[in-house]
This record gives sequence, structure tokens and C-alpha cells, in this order.
Amino acid sequence: MDDLIIDNLKLVHYVIKKMNIYNSNDYDDYYQAGVIGLMNAIRHYNSDFKTTFSTYAYICIKNEILKCIGKNTLDHLSLEDKIFDDIRIEDTLIDDDIDVVEKLIINETNEELYLLLKRELNDLERKVIFMSFGLGCREYKQKEIGDILGIPQYKVSRIRSDCLKRLKNCMIR
Repeated sequence: MDDLIIDNLKLVHYVIKKMNIYNSNDYDDYYQAGVIGLMNAIRHYNSDFKTTFSTYAYICIKNEILKCIGKNTLDHLSLEDKIFDDIRIEDTLIDDDIDVVEKLIINETNEELYLLLKRELNDLERKVIFMSFGLGCREYKQKEIGDILGIPQYKVSRIRSDCLKRLKNCMIR
């Protein structure tokens, strides 16, 4: 196995060069990831495959390097970074601090909450909250709410999240 690794180390350099990342500051990390990919290829290669070892190893090396690049990229992300059009990473996260507000909304008997919703939220925001928690209607999924209101699901999510944060702040005061 050691001979096979040594004989194919040039393949790791070749893959890095083909990926055009050989001048990167993270070259050593990519090289190490490539060697791991090479070792995986040696471990999993089967001579019954209808491909040569070097072709199989090339793919394994490249995949391992791509995983390494992905991890490095994630280390440098900001919550404000956009992942699609106007969808931010922040919009896809769940805020555990909102549980208190969600529990109050689920309890329909709280008249103060209804007054708060009427006072603090506009008509669209109220519809999103009512439909999200099944207040006076059945509980809808965000996609369903978006279809009914004619807005994308990610905007429903953003409206819901923003409203819950505002409501929480109102209740804390």
C-alpha cells in the first residue's frame, strides 16, 4: 500500500494544478486532503471497476480537496452573505430564543397577545403569523402561506422571523 501511495503522489499535485489552486495559501491543506483522497482510493478501489486506478484515484482526490475547500469557505462566511438572490444565510437559521413568543402565540386565549399583534403588525405580517401558528385557521406550512399570499417562501420565513423578534422585544419592555 505504501508503494502505491508513493507512486501516485504526483497525481495529487496534478489534480491540484488542474483545479487551478496550486498558488493558494492553503496549498498544504489541499495537498494533505488530496493524499487522504488517494488513500481512500487505494482502500476502496476494486479491480472489477471498469476504470483504471488512476482515473478512480483522480476522482477521489478531487472530491477530498473539494470537501476541504468547502470547509475553508464555511470558516469565512458571514450571516449577512447572500446564498441566493436576496436570501441571506441568517434567514435560514432557527432562533431558539423565540420559543417564548411561539409558546404564547400557540396559546390562543391570550387576549393581550391579540391586541399586541393588532397594534404591532401590519395586515400581511398578521396573516403570516396567524397562518403559521393556526390562529383562527388551520396551521399552514411556509410554502403554503407563500402560495396563498402570493409571496415566496423565503419572504414568509423572513416576515415570520422578524415579527417574532419584534413581538418578543415588545413583550420584554
